Amino acid sequence: MTTKFSICVIAVIVLSAGPAWAGKDEVDFVTRASIGNLFAITESQLAIEHASDPKLKAFARQLVAAHEKAAAELQSAAEGSGATVSSSLDADHQRRVAELQGKSGADFDKSYAADQGENHSNLLTLYADYMLLGDNPKLKPLAIRMIPLTEQELRSAQALSGN
Repeated sequence: MTTKFSICVIAVIVLSAGPAWAGKDEVDFVTRASIGNLFAITESQLAIEHASDPKLKAFARQLVAAHEKAAAELQSAAEGSGATVSSSLDADHQRRVAELQGKSGADFDKSYAADQGENHSNLLTLYADYMLLGDNPKLKPLAIRMIPLTEQELRSAQALSGN
């Protein structure tokens, strides 16, 4: 994906979200980003054990490594901001993990890929919003760095889910 195209995609996402960032602060950004990382790691660990598609297992291993690194970078960037990195999933994400645990075979694979597609779409919007509207000097560069990585993970999840 070219840089021009990436910027256009980000602009469309942010504009379609409306004033999604207005009034939000570092705490909201850090909370949502950390939950997104935890969700990717938690579901991907399940996928490494339970996915039936070897490509999905490989993707899951990549996501665990990438999101563990992203979580560590977020922790470092959040220091001094007044925001605390979440150490547990919120109720909605816990419910989704529990639903995934109850599935197997192709049903598991399809649900995992769909969940991660949605998760990465949400993370991409979060990072793009913060890139444009955030002002923390440590968190903003992190959001900018995460955009191309998150775009690639989103494309991979979509390809694995057939979307």
